[in-house]
Amino acid sequence: MRTLGAAVLGLFLGLIAGALLTSAVARPLVDSGAIGDGHVSTGTGILLGMIMPVLGICGLVVAILIERHVRRDA
Repeated sequence: MRTLGAAVLGLFLGLIAGALLTSAVARPLVDSGAIGDGHVSTGTGILLGMIMPVLGICGLVVAILIERHVRRDA
């Protein structure tokens, strides 16, 4: 049960980090006109859209690894 709690916490923290990173990257690109007059290409849109789920999964995996390491040391 402890591992499940750590996994859920890691998932949510990863998703929050992904949302913040997506906003931090996408807004300046669109506002500065670096992406053709505010239009996002398909490839860029896919990459920006993948940041949040990928960081969510990374957060989940890292949280489980940390929890197992802590449990092993205790």
